[in-house]
Amino acid sequence: MNKIIITDDWEPEAYLFDFEGTLVPFEWNLTKGILAILNEIELIGYSMNLFDGSPSYVDIHKVASVISEQDDESTIMNVIAEVFDQFDADALSRWRLYKDAKQTLNKLKNNGKPLGLVSNVGSKAINSAIKKLKLDDIFEIVITRNHVSRLKPNPEGLLIAVNSLKIDPDSILFIGDSFDDLGAAKAAGMKSCFLSGGQDRMASNSSEQPNFTINQLKELIR
Repeated sequence: MNKIIITDDWEPEAYLFDFEGTLVPFEWNLTKGILAILNEIELIGYSMNLFDGSPSYVDIHKVASVISEQDDESTIMNVIAEVFDQFDADALSRWRLYKDAKQTLNKLKNNGKPLGLVSNVGSKAINSAIKKLKLDDIFEIVITRNHVSRLKPNPEGLLIAVNSLKIDPDSILFIGDSFDDLGAAKAAGMKSCFLSGGQDRMASNSSEQPNFTINQLKELIR
């Protein structure tokens, strides 16, 4: 995998970042959170047969979105949103910026590069985190779970950012720490950069492969 991001032939015109696992450590309690969401869905009368095997939170959100689109009176999205927000808030209490995150973001911004955030985390937690971590003036656009009907790896959030920034997707680099991030970037026509040490572990036989791999955010700077 190519580790040289900026070359004489290509340099990003804009950078989009995932949040948890990319700018801050991954703190979301996936196992407990998924069980809590499934329990709430069952309590309001939906069968677990809606889900195959062991669904991820992305799978659950997708099924709930489809149900809501087909039934305007369904409360399923409201129910899972409450649980998502609870676990977002729990993770928020532990989020701290990676040591090189602020310096890297400031350097890229000072170089005149538009920066954006596209996260599967909800708006409540992201907005609170931006204030808490003093990132208020960093991002030109912030896309969260509340802005989309489908979460990453669906490219919806990235494409909303593209439309807002008015920059060709092929000129944008998306930095993330999960296979969902890589899948979303590929589907959106963007180059992807995988930050090691977050949610997923990259291997040579992994289904999604990034254009670039870094171990620290500061490697984004020439």
